[in-house]
Amino acid sequence: KLGSVPTWEKLSCGKIAGEDVPTNRSNHAMVTCGEHILVFGGWSIDNMTPLSHCEILHSDSLCWTHCSTRGSLEPSARGNPTLVYREKFNTVAFFGGWNGAHALNDLWFLDMNSWAWHDMTAKNTDGGYWPRPRTDHTSVLWERDQEADVMLVFGGNIEGQGPCAELWAMYFNEIGDSNCATWHMMTVNGPRPPARTSHASAIVGKDDNAQMIVVGGTSSDRGTGPGSMLCDAWILNLNNDGTSVWRRLNWNTDGLNRCRHSMAAVDFDTVLWWGGYDGDNVVSDGIGIWKGDVSDVGTCDSVLGRSEKGSKKTLATMNTKEGKIKSMQERWQAEIPMREEDLPPETLEKAKCSRLPGAIYKAIHRYAAEHDRNTYIDPASGYSVFTTVYLKRRPCCGNGCRHCPHGYINVPGQKKLIENKDLEW
Repeated sequence: KLGSVPTWEKLSCGKIAGEDVPTNRSNHAMVTCGEHILVFGGWSIDNMTPLSHCEILHSDSLCWTHCSTRGSLEPSARGNPTLVYREKFNTVAFFGGWNGAHALNDLWFLDMNSWAWHDMTAKNTDGGYWPRPRTDHTSVLWERDQEADVMLVFGGNIEGQGPCAELWAMYFNEIGDSNCATWHMMTVNGPRPPARTSHASAIVGKDDNAQMIVVGGTSSDRGTGPGSMLCDAWILNLNNDGTSVWRRLNWNTDGLNRCRHSMAAVDFDTVLWWGGYDGDNVVSDGIGIWKGDVSDVGTCDSVLGRSEKGSKKTLATMNTKEGKIKSMQERWQAEIPMREEDLPPETLEKAKCSRLPGAIYKAIHRYAAEHDRNTYIDPASGYSVFTTVYLKRRPCCGNGCRHCPHGYINVPGQKKLIENKDLEW
């Protein structure tokens, strides 16, 4: 329940007699289909074997069963695919993924009235426009108008290229139509999200009021480890007249530096996310709750409310009358860390010519601090580093941070009391 302390409830699910379901898996696709939850693909418990194993959970009876589809056609085993559900036609669309050797770009429809798979890739006999093979992308369903639905595919890792920021629209027609899958790469003017994989996407609204939200993710272009995380959130305002536009969300929270997380948009002013990986560890920090108004990006400056694992303490109090959240936890501006390439050319050249140790990272740090930034990317390791701007807002943590402004006063064995530490450090 939103507005109170979030709590988890473990559901006790049954299964059809004689069936070994559900299958243990990770990195699968899952979608709600009316009274069912459909699961397909993923990696087996050995993290090496791709799965198909289409299974469904009946949400009322909480009973699992395997999906007995008709015919011999079905998608091949894979991890990291995507699924969307068309309620009007009781149909699921399935796209992409990774089979352990190659990325995939096949498109399948599952008609849940006849329980038959349709291979739409095989109908692309005229060599029409089609996305390249990819994995770790996201897909959402845009209910464009009363008759037409559109599956929006964003980002992902393209085979042979790497992370991308491509936005594809797949237009549906009725099952049985030989042209029922028409792809179009959407061009959006102005700023757009950087290339990424393993992000999360959700959509709220319909028609011209629809908004697609993209949060977090990672990119090998940014290095490895925590430094590869994209700590940002974007909104795509969708319009039928082709004037869709991306906007960066002013999201003040420390919950974005992650990938492989789950996210759902409850409505226009509530977004939930959970879990993921931060470049070093699996994230288990509870449920993230964002409150704001995605239809008015200028007001999207709310903060994270989160329940710590096993804690009954309320970390955020939602005041619906004032339309605000008073956070009792620390937070920092969700931002993309400052990088070497962000330095002015003359500053970078001077640092490269310097004989002083660490001249480049010190130059990045000075520039980041001058612009009131919380983090920068260390050019040697690729890791994200806190600046003095961030560290001055709290006591010494005792972890020996590179730019500690408190003289490492709480670091065991080090009592370097340094007052008013210079930003040259």
